[in-house]
Amino acid sequence: MSMWGQEGQTVGEMIVAHATAAPPPAPPPPPAPPIPATGAEAAARLNELKGNAEWRDKFLAGNGPEAKEFRELTSKINESDNPNVDKAMAGLLDDAPFQSTDRLQMIGATQMFRDLGIRDEVIRETLTNREVTPEEHAAVARLKAERMRDHAWVKEFMAGNGQHTRDMMLMNVVLSSPIKKASA
Repeated sequence: MSMWGQEGQTVGEMIVAHATAAPPPAPPPPPAPPIPATGAEAAARLNELKGNAEWRDKFLAGNGPEAKEFRELTSKINESDNPNVDKAMAGLLDDAPFQSTDRLQMIGATQMFRDLGIRDEVIRETLTNREVTPEEHAAVARLKAERMRDHAWVKEFMAGNGQHTRDMMLMNVVLSSPIKKASA
Protein backbone atom coordinates (compact mmCIF):
# COMPACT_ATOMS: atom_id res chain seq x y z
CA MET A 1 0.00 0.00 0.00
CA SER A 2 1.25 3.49 -0.76
CA MET A 3 1.85 6.16 1.79
CA TRP A 4 -1.41 7.82 0.71
CA GLY A 5 -3.44 4.80 1.73
CA GLN A 6 -4.15 3.65 -1.80
CA GLU A 7 -3.06 0.59 -3.68
CA GLY A 8 0.09 1.02 -5.74
CA GLN A 9 3.76 1.59 -5.37
CA THR A 10 5.31 3.29 -2.44
CA VAL A 11 7.55 6.31 -3.02
CA GLY A 12 10.61 4.15 -2.41
CA GLU A 13 9.41 1.56 -4.92
CA MET A 14 8.79 4.30 -7.51
CA ILE A 15 12.28 5.68 -7.00
CA VAL A 16 13.83 2.24 -7.40
CA ALA A 17 11.69 1.50 -10.48
CA HIS A 18 12.68 4.71 -12.23
CA ALA A 19 16.27 4.92 -11.12
CA THR A 20 19.06 4.45 -13.64
CA ALA A 21 22.26 2.76 -12.81
CA ALA A 22 25.19 5.01 -12.14
CA PRO A 23 27.65 5.03 -15.02
CA PRO A 24 30.78 3.01 -14.43
CA PRO A 25 33.78 5.04 -13.36
CA ALA A 26 35.92 6.35 -16.16
CA PRO A 27 38.87 4.10 -16.91
CA PRO A 28 42.18 5.47 -15.74
CA PRO A 29 44.25 7.12 -18.46
CA PRO A 30 46.78 4.81 -20.06
CA PRO A 31 50.24 5.09 -18.55
CA ALA A 32 52.60 7.41 -20.34
CA PRO A 33 54.84 5.49 -22.72
CA PRO A 34 58.40 5.17 -21.50
CA ILE A 35 60.81 7.67 -22.98
CA PRO A 36 63.56 5.88 -24.91
CA ALA A 37 67.04 5.73 -23.42
CA THR A 38 68.92 7.21 -26.37
CA GLY A 39 68.46 10.08 -28.76
CA ALA A 40 68.39 7.65 -31.68
CA GLU A 41 65.56 5.66 -30.08
CA ALA A 42 63.72 8.90 -29.27
CA ALA A 43 64.07 10.01 -32.89
CA ALA A 44 62.69 6.67 -34.09
CA ARG A 45 59.76 6.91 -31.64
CA LEU A 46 58.98 10.47 -32.71
CA ASN A 47 59.11 9.47 -36.36
CA GLU A 48 56.71 6.60 -35.59
CA LEU A 49 54.32 8.96 -33.76
CA LYS A 50 54.33 11.47 -36.61
CA GLY A 51 53.02 8.69 -38.85
CA ASN A 52 50.13 7.98 -36.44
CA ALA A 53 47.24 10.23 -37.57
CA GLU A 54 45.36 9.92 -34.26
CA TRP A 55 48.42 10.92 -32.18
CA ARG A 56 49.29 13.74 -34.58
CA ASP A 57 45.76 15.18 -34.48
CA LYS A 58 45.72 15.09 -30.67
CA PHE A 59 49.16 16.73 -30.52
CA LEU A 60 48.17 19.49 -32.96
CA ALA A 61 44.98 20.07 -30.93
CA GLY A 62 47.19 20.77 -27.90
CA ASN A 63 46.34 17.58 -26.02
CA GLY A 64 48.42 17.41 -22.84
CA PRO A 65 49.81 13.84 -22.90
CA GLU A 66 50.87 14.06 -26.55
CA ALA A 67 52.49 17.48 -26.07
CA LYS A 68 54.32 16.19 -22.98
CA GLU A 69 55.59 13.13 -24.86
CA PHE A 70 56.76 15.35 -27.74
CA ARG A 71 58.66 17.62 -25.33
CA GLU A 72 60.29 14.65 -23.58
CA LEU A 73 61.30 13.02 -26.86
CA THR A 74 62.78 16.21 -28.30
CA SER A 75 64.62 16.81 -25.02
CA LYS A 76 66.14 13.32 -25.23
CA ILE A 77 67.13 13.94 -28.85
CA ASN A 78 68.83 17.23 -27.87
CA GLU A 79 70.85 15.39 -25.19
CA SER A 80 72.14 12.76 -27.62
CA ASP A 81 75.70 12.34 -28.88
CA ASN A 82 74.72 13.54 -32.33
CA PRO A 83 71.56 15.65 -31.97
CA ASN A 84 71.75 17.04 -35.52
CA VAL A 85 71.51 13.54 -37.02
CA ASP A 86 68.84 12.46 -34.53
CA LYS A 87 66.77 15.57 -35.28
CA ALA A 88 67.14 15.01 -39.02
CA MET A 89 66.04 11.39 -38.73
CA ALA A 90 63.00 12.52 -36.72
CA GLY A 91 62.28 15.21 -39.32
CA LEU A 92 62.63 18.02 -36.76
CA LEU A 93 63.40 21.55 -37.88
CA ASP A 94 64.93 24.29 -35.74
CA ASP A 95 62.63 26.67 -33.87
CA ALA A 96 63.64 29.51 -36.15
CA PRO A 97 62.63 30.95 -39.48
CA PHE A 98 66.01 30.01 -40.96
CA GLN A 99 67.04 26.36 -41.09
CA SER A 100 70.41 24.68 -41.22
CA THR A 101 71.16 23.56 -44.77
CA ASP A 102 72.91 20.49 -43.37
CA ARG A 103 69.80 19.45 -41.44
CA LEU A 104 67.51 20.02 -44.42
CA GLN A 105 69.79 17.89 -46.59
CA MET A 106 69.89 15.16 -43.95
CA ILE A 107 66.08 15.21 -43.61
CA GLY A 108 65.74 14.84 -47.38
CA ALA A 109 68.35 12.08 -47.52
CA THR A 110 66.67 10.23 -44.64
CA GLN A 111 63.32 10.29 -46.40
CA MET A 112 64.86 9.20 -49.70
CA PHE A 113 66.65 6.28 -48.01
CA ARG A 114 63.48 5.24 -46.16
CA ASP A 115 61.50 5.38 -49.40
CA LEU A 116 64.04 2.95 -50.87
CA GLY A 117 63.58 0.61 -47.89
CA ILE A 118 66.94 1.27 -46.26
CA ARG A 119 67.01 0.59 -42.51
CA ASP A 120 67.48 3.42 -40.02
CA GLU A 121 70.77 1.96 -38.72
CA VAL A 122 72.26 2.22 -42.22
CA ILE A 123 70.88 5.73 -42.63
CA ARG A 124 72.46 6.78 -39.32
CA GLU A 125 75.83 5.35 -40.39
CA THR A 126 75.57 7.26 -43.65
CA LEU A 127 74.64 10.57 -42.01
CA THR A 128 77.47 10.25 -39.48
CA ASN A 129 80.04 9.44 -42.19
CA ARG A 130 80.92 6.04 -40.76
CA GLU A 131 84.22 4.88 -42.16
CA VAL A 132 84.38 1.65 -44.15
CA THR A 133 87.33 -0.71 -44.23
CA PRO A 134 89.47 -0.84 -47.36
CA GLU A 135 88.23 -4.41 -47.83
CA GLU A 136 84.57 -3.32 -47.72
CA HIS A 137 85.28 -0.55 -50.19
CA ALA A 138 87.10 -2.88 -52.60
CA ALA A 139 84.40 -5.58 -52.40
CA VAL A 140 81.63 -3.09 -53.15
CA ALA A 141 83.64 -1.53 -55.98
CA ARG A 142 84.00 -4.99 -57.56
CA LEU A 143 80.26 -5.68 -57.05
CA LYS A 144 79.26 -2.40 -58.66
CA ALA A 145 81.58 -2.95 -61.61
CA GLU A 146 80.14 -6.45 -62.04
CA ARG A 147 76.57 -5.13 -61.95
CA MET A 148 77.33 -2.36 -64.42
CA ARG A 149 78.74 -4.94 -66.89
CA ASP A 150 75.50 -6.98 -66.62
CA HIS A 151 73.32 -5.54 -69.42
CA ALA A 152 70.11 -7.13 -68.08
CA TRP A 153 70.74 -5.71 -64.58
CA VAL A 154 71.49 -2.24 -65.97
CA LYS A 155 68.36 -2.37 -68.14
CA GLU A 156 66.19 -3.23 -65.10
CA PHE A 157 67.94 -0.58 -63.01
CA MET A 158 67.33 2.07 -65.68
CA ALA A 159 63.67 0.95 -65.91
CA GLY A 160 63.26 1.77 -62.22
CA ASN A 161 63.49 -1.67 -60.59
CA GLY A 162 63.14 -0.85 -56.89
CA GLN A 163 65.52 -3.53 -55.62
CA HIS A 164 68.20 -2.51 -58.10
CA THR A 165 67.72 1.16 -57.19
CA ARG A 166 68.12 0.29 -53.50
CA ASP A 167 71.22 -1.84 -54.22
CA MET A 168 72.79 0.93 -56.31
CA MET A 169 72.13 3.45 -53.54
CA LEU A 170 73.76 1.18 -50.94
CA MET A 171 76.76 0.58 -53.18
CA ASN A 172 77.14 4.34 -53.73
CA VAL A 173 76.88 4.99 -49.99
CA VAL A 174 79.74 2.59 -49.28
CA LEU A 175 81.86 3.90 -52.15
CA SER A 176 81.38 7.53 -51.04
CA SER A 177 82.11 6.78 -47.38
CA PRO A 178 85.46 7.67 -45.86
CA ILE A 179 87.91 4.76 -45.79
CA LYS A 180 89.53 3.77 -42.50
CA LYS A 181 93.25 4.31 -42.34
CA ALA A 182 95.32 1.20 -41.75
CA SER A 183 96.34 0.99 -38.10
CA ALA A 184 100.07 1.23 -37.60
